[in-house]
Amino acid sequence: MFQTFTPKEYLKIDIANNFGFDKQDWDDRISWFDQNEHQLHALVSQADEPALFYAGILAWEAVTAGRPTGYPISLDATCSGIQILSVLAGDRKAAEICNVVDTGKREDAYVSVYQDMVDKLGESAKIDRKLTKKAIMTAFYGSTAQPKQVFGEGELLSTFYETMEERAPGAWNINETMLAIWDPTALTNEWVLPDNFHVVIKVMGSVTETVQFLNEPFDISYKANMPIKNGRSLNANMTHSVDGMIVREMGWRCNYKPEKIQELVKLLDAGAAGRSTRRPQDKLVQTLWGHFKDSGFLSARILQLLDIDNIGLVSHTHIENLIRSLPKKPFELISVHDCFRCLANYGNDLRWQYNNLLAEIAESDLLGFIVSQMVGHQIVVNKLDPSLAHDIRNANYALS
Repeated sequence: MFQTFTPKEYLKIDIANNFGFDKQDWDDRISWFDQNEHQLHALVSQADEPALFYAGILAWEAVTAGRPTGYPISLDATCSGIQILSVLAGDRKAAEICNVVDTGKREDAYVSVYQDMVDKLGESAKIDRKLTKKAIMTAFYGSTAQPKQVFGEGELLSTFYETMEERAPGAWNINETMLAIWDPTALTNEWVLPDNFHVVIKVMGSVTETVQFLNEPFDISYKANMPIKNGRSLNANMTHSVDGMIVREMGWRCNYKPEKIQELVKLLDAGAAGRSTRRPQDKLVQTLWGHFKDSGFLSARILQLLDIDNIGLVSHTHIENLIRSLPKKPFELISVHDCFRCLANYGNDLRWQYNNLLAEIAESDLLGFIVSQMVGHQIVVNKLDPSLAHDIRNANYALS
């Protein structure tokens, strides 16, 4: 269940996170702060992130003195790659281990897979927890070398793959699908996302040439844009492209222009029906609307482009729903990959916006939209569980 917190509680959580308690339940983090408030300065050297920990302490002291801080708390996505794959596939099992669907506690996907392997093989099995995390991260992106390096080629490796498929069947299936659809003749991999950002990734292969230097032969290796037979980069690049879209959407939705939204609300209430297609912004509205019809995901980018002259090009109901999903007040957001920072006053809004974005992706056909572009013909991808969205919106630790 989605817990809400006061700004002061978010600051307590942030300080506990930077000390090293980001994998604990919310209440445990707040409790740790309350128990250690009297000695926070003495703990700086022990913190995982000492600079941020100290900055949080100064912010707390300012708050308790009644002064504004300007200090942004940080909330990180928990295993954002697996989160994205789980909502694309409708994979409830994967969603549970990465906090997209609530289990009643703060989960750790890497620990879950590790513990399952230990349970199967026994405590005597030589499984390194940190190395297991590396194997999991790279395996979801198509790597076979890293898991083999960690587990060898025997029972450990087969148990690892068996556990991955059990714990994240849909996410793992996406990985295998991306390997299967690799085009060995392609020089680039390209697709467009629902916000009309274009992904163009050159296929790079290794070339080795022998050169003579001082009458001695030397092999020189370099990367060149060329087709390769068994590429493994599609899943990583696809996942990262969606990750980038989420960051853009978070910015548009959290830090919207209130005067623009007020203008659109008035136009919608008045039933405005302008259908101009002459201007560049009109054409982009049509493009974004076309992406929505094909993918089922409506980008908030469209809100910047709609006005009295083109609002008739789109469904008013869908625009109204998008506007209703925005926070009551806009707020500034700093994003570093899957870490989001904002003032503590907006912590609840930040977490809900992230949950809602994941839920909208789960409700969409975004995976089919992307894969269809990759293979050059229409692909329908059925989700393992099409009913995840409600639970995702109530998730407690997706951003943690």
